[in-house]
Amino acid sequence: MGEQDFDGHVAIVTGGSNGIGRAITQAFVAAGASVVVCDLVDSGYFADQPAVLTVTGDVAAAGLADTAVSAAIDRFGRVDILVNDAASYPDATLLEMTPQAWDRVFSVNVTGSFMMMQAFARHCVSNGTTGAIVNISTGSVRSPRPAGAAYAASKAAVETMSKTFAMELGASGIRINVVAPGYIDVRAWSDAFPDRAPEELRQALVESIPLGVAGHPMDIANAVLFLASAQAAHISGTVLEVDGGSGAGRFALRSHVSKENAGVRG
Repeated sequence: MGEQDFDGHVAIVTGGSNGIGRAITQAFVAAGASVVVCDLVDSGYFADQPAVLTVTGDVAAAGLADTAVSAAIDRFGRVDILVNDAASYPDATLLEMTPQAWDRVFSVNVTGSFMMMQAFARHCVSNGTTGAIVNISTGSVRSPRPAGAAYAASKAAVETMSKTFAMELGASGIRINVVAPGYIDVRAWSDAFPDRAPEELRQALVESIPLGVAGHPMDIANAVLFLASAQAAHISGTVLEVDGGSGAGRFALRSHVSKENAGVRG
């Protein structure tokens, strides 16, 4: 995409201070957009970039969504794009997960995304403007792993909300899509929990990817920019999986194929 594709446009990116959100923010700025980052903390990464304004706060808190929209209008005069990337993802099995931790995941990932979409959509509808929303999900919706139920279930809810709201808001010219990443190595892009996953888990995740490498945060950013752009003008209510092919099937079982069992079904 050319650097001027988003010239004059304004995006709100939740969770934009670190990881995938940081890459998305940087990609929008490189493409000519201004960005309001909503995050629990200001990482300082964009401190010297006048095109980026950081609003600190909890996306699960009532009022932050309206504050973010107002901040975009006050600073940049408009808002065209919303990206919901902020997420909570503690790992725990059914026997270990506390109700408080479970509620926190859904408060941030589901209710927070809902409130951001509602504030953005209400602004667009009341002002007669169009807009694009891109929500970040996960390949775990379709291929969950043990101890990841809360995160996968919350993102399944995000995908369902996105499809429903895409139907509701289509007549207003508001498109809503989802990007579902596979394993993305964010260690060089994040100051928050860079060593969250043990190395053996990282290796197992890479081994399940047909392309043989972990995804890069800019892979997700490029997908987000495409779905937010005029090039995707007739795309709404879809889920774009960016996972190196890991969601295509049981690739990890490839070494168990043998000629003598080739005709056996099951």
